[in-house]
Amino acid sequence: MTSGDLWASWRLWMLVATVIIAVAAALLVTIWLTARSIAAHARRALRAAQAIRDNTRVIWQLQTTNEVSEQIRDTVCEIESKATKLIDALQNPAAAAGGRR
Repeated sequence: MTSGDLWASWRLWMLVATVIIAVAAALLVTIWLTARSIAAHARRALRAAQAIRDNTRVIWQLQTTNEVSEQIRDTVCEIESKATKLIDALQNPAAAAGGRR
């Protein structure tokens, strides 16, 4: 092999190495840009999930609201029952006393 052949071979392999390095660099840049894009989408998705959670919190509290409203209804019914008995007693004192006078 002559020195001219050696230099030609060296140039060829340097060209191949340069192409490989350029392809690897392009792949790394593509991976980096894709990772940044994924991170941006993840941040947007997290903000959307937090907004959904905030907007649906009221729905989860609906069970508590129903339980409290049932307690209020029961209390009102008891008050109504006692008020009816009191009105009957005031309108007819003899009947409230059990017929005693």
